[in-house]
Amino acid sequence: MRLQGFGFKGFAGDLSAGLSKSIDAVAGGMGNALLAGVNPVHGLYTVLAATQVGAIFTSSVFMNIDSTGALAATAGSMLLTYPAEQRSAALIVLTLLAGVLMLAAGLLKLGFLTRFISNAVLRGFLTGIGVNIVLGQLGDFTGYASSYSNKVVKGIDTLLHVAQWHWPTFLIGLVTVVLLVLLDRTRLNKFSLLIALAVASALVPLLNLTTVPLVASLGPLPNALPRPVLPELALIPGLLAPSFALAIIALAQGAGISQAYPNPDGKFPDASRDFTGQGAANIAGAFLGGLPAGGSLGGTAMLVKGDAQSRWANIFTGIFAAIIILLFGTLVGKIAMPALAGLLMVVGYQTIKFGEIRKIAHTSRRALAMMAITFVATLIVPLQWAIFIGVALSFAVFAYQESENATIVEVTMVDGAFPAEQPAPRTLPSQAVTVLSARGSLFFAGARNIEEDLPLVDATRNAVVVLSLRGQRELGSTFISVIEHYARAVQANGNTFMLISAGPALLEQLEETGCLTVIGSDNVFPAGAPGESARLAYARARQLIEQATAHDDDQPAAAKSQ
Repeated sequence: MRLQGFGFKGFAGDLSAGLSKSIDAVAGGMGNALLAGVNPVHGLYTVLAATQVGAIFTSSVFMNIDSTGALAATAGSMLLTYPAEQRSAALIVLTLLAGVLMLAAGLLKLGFLTRFISNAVLRGFLTGIGVNIVLGQLGDFTGYASSYSNKVVKGIDTLLHVAQWHWPTFLIGLVTVVLLVLLDRTRLNKFSLLIALAVASALVPLLNLTTVPLVASLGPLPNALPRPVLPELALIPGLLAPSFALAIIALAQGAGISQAYPNPDGKFPDASRDFTGQGAANIAGAFLGGLPAGGSLGGTAMLVKGDAQSRWANIFTGIFAAIIILLFGTLVGKIAMPALAGLLMVVGYQTIKFGEIRKIAHTSRRALAMMAITFVATLIVPLQWAIFIGVALSFAVFAYQESENATIVEVTMVDGAFPAEQPAPRTLPSQAVTVLSARGSLFFAGARNIEEDLPLVDATRNAVVVLSLRGQRELGSTFISVIEHYARAVQANGNTFMLISAGPALLEQLEETGCLTVIGSDNVFPAGAPGESARLAYARARQLIEQATAHDDDQPAAAKSQ
């Protein structure tokens, strides 16, 4: 595998973009670790390995691989069943398993599967994630500890107990939100996270708000780089299903980045190779105790906006993050918890793309329903099940639409050469050649739809029906049964059933299933030069009809009247 995108042209842009992103990665990583319900150091460790390994192995030159709010929130919901002292070990195993699954998906070239996840489903899930992020931070933001577990119920309970809020804590959180909103509209927007955290946290000692909790209260913070850790393999069975959900979320997010940001040569990245890169990144991150990571849309946008020119931008992001941890690790513990909560609430709100929601809502009622169902599921059931519901919904709607699009049309000749299509006749005409063509999916429900659209043959005599399989690469077993039944029905009244434009693979299927025997080998015309099988079939069909007509004319009038 040849790696591209490591040129030294625009090196200054890579340095600048990497520095800005490293500051964001340190602050955002800590916040994502809190979302996952683990020590903030896990968020710091993610960027040290996952970001840089991902930069080497992805097809996308600019894709930033880091912990994201969606992944962190999903991981957090999965880790709730583990006691606090075991969550770090479970997190490492979860990250490792998700990485293995992503790597396998990449090596098996499964990038094409992302096209089956509806944009409406993905938007509903990400919107639900955004709402969950906002609601999940209300406790640290207000200082009120709700006793409920569901985030929606917890949010309602918090709003109903305003009198019990801890007002110094709420003040620090509110200052953080206001600063982020204001700074994002200025030239300092690249550093808005760092400035807002620093200013809001500085107010705690300046105003002597000693009751406001700090990050240091969560546990000791590092003053050195992490050492490799080994996963507890005994935890694997209980984390297999959750890791599938994480892998799906990460790969879906990464696939969106692959299509949004072309490489410097103008070509779009290969989704399967991006799967491989994300898998390798998570495996490396797991051994340093990092969070589950995937393609970060916000991180990638920040690098590109910061004038990144090559893969070096992500490499420098990890290097600068390591420097921050080594030299300023003790200062990180002085960050106020409500400040981090306010930061995450803004991040969660920004995840909700109202423009995209409106676009999907105006597309169709079906798209709106898919988005709404996934959104509601994200709020009321565990996130791993919500994404499974969304994916299943995507496949179900896709299968339904494919089956609805499956139909039979009649092909006629215009000016003796050019085929024209029209709806198939309800009843097959007698003493005529009717050429039909199958359109859409020939599998499962689609085959049954086609069966319903085939012309009736009960009253048809001396006719030939020709079914074209042009463009079909494979026949489902249901469709083979359909044409067998129809061929017998056609033949029962002395008519003839023919197949044309059957390629080698289709002929093999017809022969091995016995369908060829039912139709008759003389009535199947293999695909050849354009229009050749149709011309041969049509000539034979006319000959059969003429022979049948001549036979009828030769019969005595008395016999015909019987």
